[in-house]
Amino acid sequence: MLTVAVVGVGAMGSRIALRLLDAGHEVLIWNRSPGKTGPLVLRGATVVPTPREAASRSRMLITMLAGPQALCAVSEGPDGIAAGSHPGLIVVEMSTVGPAALRQLASLLGPGACLVDAPVVGSTGEAESGTLTIFAGGSAAAVDQAEPLLATLGTVVRAGPPGAGAAAKLVANAALFGTLTILGETLALAGALELPPDVSAAVLASTPLAEQARRRLPMIEAGDYPRRFALSLARKDAELILRSSAAAGVELPGVAAARRWLAAAQTEGRGDDDYTAMLATILHKRSTVGECYDGLIIDLDGVIWLSGHPIDGAAETIRRLRARGVRILFVTNDPRHSRAAQARRLTQIGIAAAAGDVLTGSAAAAAVLAAQERLAGARTLVAGPQALRDELTAAGFCLVAARDAGKASIVVVAGHDRFDYAELRAATLAVGAGAELFATGRDAFVPAREGREPATGAIVAAIETATGATATITGKPEPHIFAIARDLLAGCARVAVVGDNLASDIAGAKRAGLDAILVLSGASSAGDLERAVVPPDIVLPTIAALG
Repeated sequence: MLTVAVVGVGAMGSRIALRLLDAGHEVLIWNRSPGKTGPLVLRGATVVPTPREAASRSRMLITMLAGPQALCAVSEGPDGIAAGSHPGLIVVEMSTVGPAALRQLASLLGPGACLVDAPVVGSTGEAESGTLTIFAGGSAAAVDQAEPLLATLGTVVRAGPPGAGAAAKLVANAALFGTLTILGETLALAGALELPPDVSAAVLASTPLAEQARRRLPMIEAGDYPRRFALSLARKDAELILRSSAAAGVELPGVAAARRWLAAAQTEGRGDDDYTAMLATILHKRSTVGECYDGLIIDLDGVIWLSGHPIDGAAETIRRLRARGVRILFVTNDPRHSRAAQARRLTQIGIAAAAGDVLTGSAAAAAVLAAQERLAGARTLVAGPQALRDELTAAGFCLVAARDAGKASIVVVAGHDRFDYAELRAATLAVGAGAELFATGRDAFVPAREGREPATGAIVAAIETATGATATITGKPEPHIFAIARDLLAGCARVAVVGDNLASDIAGAKRAGLDAILVLSGASSAGDLERAVVPPDIVLPTIAALG
């Protein structure tokens, strides 16, 4: 009999713990939500207060968690698994977390402890019956020690050295998601070409999709997708696959398509459904993405216009969205124009707008700084356009001239076409005298029809290089500007960000907890998307596809 700890006793972890109890092992359990431990305690499990104690008291520790972030949370810190590791401990990681998270966990474990990555194929039914397929990666000695215990849970497939188990699971899921996507899109094509359902079924029966069609067509007809694997977790796994493939230099457009369908299904509220419910989204897709939201935060450069020239279909799309009751706030890091000026530009291209419909980088900077009591009325040196000066003055800040740079308490930087050596020198002197450095953004450039035009990030880089200071950013991708935008859309239940820049619009939206829609009409390309650290939820060619 072994003392085995199970960290994470959700749907899968609880069933794994029960199998181990039934096999006669002493089982220690820890879960972030203690309420889930009660049934296991009644069966003989012992609750421990921390993952650290789970590790220190066990010979073998199993983790079954939602993803990389959850694994990191239970592994690190004074109460984490690593703090309780000891010589002879075998940590068996059975979640789907990807190679990077495994390497991080392995680096944390103390001397003499070892790691086996053993993710599974199968769901709760297989966990209960002990018929999971388990991909085991690790040193031969470690897998030898873990295999007898793992055999209680299912069939062990030795995948290879450390990380091979995790890699095998990603390959399995890539096949799973890709097959489901092809099935859904094939059926959508059959419907669009008006093939009768029985003919479609007969056609699919003659193809490599025959088995999938046999299993899934009754679900589709009934509109019932019994939950085995949550769609939100499948989406997480698809993102792990794409990150791992990008790191390996392999492009997977098929998996990228699957991720987009999973994201669209989750946007429609199917995140807690079975992952196969993505078929319902593919086959009964709402007429437009825009119908999923009642509030949209929309960027300007690269989304509505490019170098001031309207992007085809932008004005018509905004009008259609508004006609359906969608509230829209235009949010731009561009600090050069006032809110009123941007509203006039929008109106001129056929999008009715007032100053209150626009949040600029300058307006956000003034609001963020004014909200900090210690900065109220501070002497401020501005390296930026008149629009920024006006917003800061209206917010109560006292602007100082370049000749008085040494008297400034803060320096606020924004992109503008009159930046020169004198302004760089004044900012450098002010920061050298103790002034705090702020900037409206880090966008190095804005997209233009002729190519790239330097933006705030380029100017900030010069000042940071001269001073050795690091600017605090008030605009995208920091959460401040999104919080202001969200407040301005108060009352909207589902809000998404539409932008063209992966680093500012998309990363910022996800950090703020908002859905992110990337359009490929500006700064970021399809190639950039495959390498994205923070992927968008939805990708569209232009905003015209939104509404």
